[in-house]
Amino acid sequence: MSRTDLRPAPDTASGAKTFHDSDTLAILPREALALLPALYREADRDLQRWHFLSRAPQFCVAMMLESAMIWAVSDSGLAADFLWATAILTGIVAVTSNHIRGFARSPRQMPLADAARELRLLLLYLGLAWGAGAFLVLPQKPALAFVFAVLPVLVSILILKDKKGAAAFGLPVVFLTAGTPLWGGWAHGAWTSAAILIAGASIAAPSMLQCAILWRRTPY
Repeated sequence: MSRTDLRPAPDTASGAKTFHDSDTLAILPREALALLPALYREADRDLQRWHFLSRAPQFCVAMMLESAMIWAVSDSGLAADFLWATAILTGIVAVTSNHIRGFARSPRQMPLADAARELRLLLLYLGLAWGAGAFLVLPQKPALAFVFAVLPVLVSILILKDKKGAAAFGLPVVFLTAGTPLWGGWAHGAWTSAAILIAGASIAAPSMLQCAILWRRTPY
């Protein structure tokens, strides 16, 4: 018997496995590269949510300052003032709680996506509460109605820099305030309502467009 006969036979299965592994290694980089755009988009969305949640306290402070301005010129009764103040403060407390659970607390109690979704719902509530103030505490003064409707919408756009959040807050504010002159029988109520709607749209549309452009240009 020759020495070659004593040599172990080549393991064809092992060779096939080695060849298969090398093919897998050759394919994996291409698959990983294909996943990079999706991972980048997800990271970009998380960063936008993080910035959105981080701006909530600034918005709450602005809301309290604007509320104080309205209370200073309001001539409604104590009951109406108390009802509106309670509704606004309830929303501010809820937004603050959302900020603590979704952003400020470590480890985070709530995922970013859930926290951002909840914050937008709270902004919708705050928009409804603020708009209800047009019926409760707003004097029958067209100029003040403009300020009441336009200023908080502009502040929400500039501070939050979130299209959905600003829309959730701003739409109820503009429409409820625009409906107040008609509902309350103000002098020239139709003209006042139309002017409020036009003013709200003219301020919101360019600001929304500017925010979208800034988001696209911001490197992450």
